[in-house]
Amino acid sequence: MPKYIMVLNCGSSSAKFNLFSVSAGNKLQPVVQGITEEIGNPDKSRLKYEEQGRKSIVPRPIANHGDALTSIFELLAALGIDRAEICAMGHRVVHGGDRETGSVLIDEGVIRTIRDLIPIAPLHNPPNLTGIEQSMKLLPGVPQVAVFDTAFHGTLPEYACRYAIPEKWYHDFGVRKFGFHGTSHMYVARRAASILGIPFHAFCGITAHLGNGCSITKIRNGCSEDTSMGFTPLEGVVMGTRSGDIDPALISHVTDRLSEDGSMSRDEAFRSVMQTLNKESGLKALGGTNMMQDIRKCAEMGDQASETVIDIYAYRAAKYIGQYWATLPATHAIVFTAGLGENEGYVRRKILGFLESLSFSLDESKNALRGEEVIIATSRLETPTPIRVMVIPTNEEIVIGYDSLYLGYLGQPLPDKYPFESE
Repeated sequence: MPKYIMVLNCGSSSAKFNLFSVSAGNKLQPVVQGITEEIGNPDKSRLKYEEQGRKSIVPRPIANHGDALTSIFELLAALGIDRAEICAMGHRVVHGGDRETGSVLIDEGVIRTIRDLIPIAPLHNPPNLTGIEQSMKLLPGVPQVAVFDTAFHGTLPEYACRYAIPEKWYHDFGVRKFGFHGTSHMYVARRAASILGIPFHAFCGITAHLGNGCSITKIRNGCSEDTSMGFTPLEGVVMGTRSGDIDPALISHVTDRLSEDGSMSRDEAFRSVMQTLNKESGLKALGGTNMMQDIRKCAEMGDQASETVIDIYAYRAAKYIGQYWATLPATHAIVFTAGLGENEGYVRRKILGFLESLSFSLDESKNALRGEEVIIATSRLETPTPIRVMVIPTNEEIVIGYDSLYLGYLGQPLPDKYPFESE
């Protein structure tokens, strides 16, 4: 009987899934992937999936996440896959705090941790938890594994994760840098080390996950040592709709200005400011859209305002890369990944241009490629370790799949080297 590993990533109104078959040597092969969208909006909800290169969209009423999972299992049955053949299920969970610093088999304690962290991850942990609970109902007895976005950053030293705030805030309120996108950073770092022929435990580099959400991570000897996102995903570089780093005093200032005419209370004004910083800022505020490709197209046509937006974005990213490079003993690679990082050569060139002292020689033909593993530049600095600039498409799902295979199905510790590192 065939064996499958299923990966689930639940958002507030969506549920992404990937199904992998377990082949000889316990290697995972993709079978079908898709997403249920507009959960809770039955008039517009739909199931989109891709199988053997064929893409399909199936409109269907999906009232809740339970309906979404039922729809996914009905699709798998129609494709000849019995849910009884699923031997483990992996879940992307955004926040594990400082309690969960690795992938784990889900038990009541893990569920309690995810629930306890809802106040600091109110947009993500609730749907992640819902996906877990619905999966446990629909697949009773099947091992469920949680893979946390924050886990890879569990190695942050205190000098990198601690803010200069009162000790009570740190110890009693848990206010510290956690970092996110950890699964993506780990995947592309492992791929980069493999491509360069460096053992991962010796790899030092900087990974830039640039999508609608953006984060940059400093990796020393295979461990995350610093990262741009903080207590929440709002800290760091400019993003699609998030502001990134700001002077925190402006929150009080704008709150006061919004509430001074009496049209809204101070509490309402504060909530409006925080909503704006998370949902209406970043590229959307600067360029009128969170889609970098649209801003880039305008810049290529000579629009100076769009060029300035890209300069702001690129400079902020370059500052993080520069400070991480300056505090590493060596840098084997700078790796771009995620939607923008993998596809926007114009922006990559801008970022590297701001890193003047690293003197990169950019291969324009390779930089023009989209979504491929490629080395696009090398530093001209005379150092024992040449700095390579790489583009590596991320694959968080395969990491979640393997963690679920090892921990959930095989009952083994996670490997020192994943199969995807040798492909």
